[in-house]
Amino acid sequence: MAQPAMRCFVRTLSMSTLGAALAFSVAACNNQTGFSGSVGNTPNGPALASYEILGTVGTPFSATVSDAQSSWTFQGNVPLSVVICNNVLPARVIATKTTSNGNLLSVEAILGGSVAELQSTSAPFGTVSVQAGGTLSLIAAPASPDLRIFAAGPANQRYTALVEDIAIGFVIAARAPTLILFDSPDGKVDATFFGNGQYPTFTLNMTLDGAVVATVVQGPNATIREP
Repeated sequence: MAQPAMRCFVRTLSMSTLGAALAFSVAACNNQTGFSGSVGNTPNGPALASYEILGTVGTPFSATVSDAQSSWTFQGNVPLSVVICNNVLPARVIATKTTSNGNLLSVEAILGGSVAELQSTSAPFGTVSVQAGGTLSLIAAPASPDLRIFAAGPANQRYTALVEDIAIGFVIAARAPTLILFDSPDGKVDATFFGNGQYPTFTLNMTLDGAVVATVVQGPNATIREP
């Protein structure tokens, strides 16, 4: 699995000062059933928007992430990395604390390895909103299909992953926990997560329109596929 992924991996950029998740578009491994090992001639994808939701560890929040085409709503706890694969910019995230305490909630928007915008709040039930790639005035309609991959662990460990449909692939470098959103996939989606010989076990979950369709607990590398 590592060999075709490395052929797709065109470059790696530095992490942001806050340890932000990086997302890079790469030429797709063009196949119909997963990682077949054949490299296609599809062009590189667009620059990906990603987000770091940071602050006081454990702070609960609700969030809506939207690009120009689709949107996703979810709940989580600090910290969380969010990546939109195959996004259509501009993109935006709105996050709201669901507690009345003074815990810090920060959201950092990242585009092409650079911090596009950063906002923070300590207010009870405070809300922050950041954008990348321009100004998105309206939240798009909910994603359909709504395909998500959640990498629950190993927590705070850096990893790289190749996420692709049949037409295009994206390399992601991030820290778990990570929520990966795939906008308007062309066919089924595969994702392979790469660690090293000493890397702990990956815990991965894939949902489609709210239903769990695949779960993988494996290491040091792990692949999850849409059935």
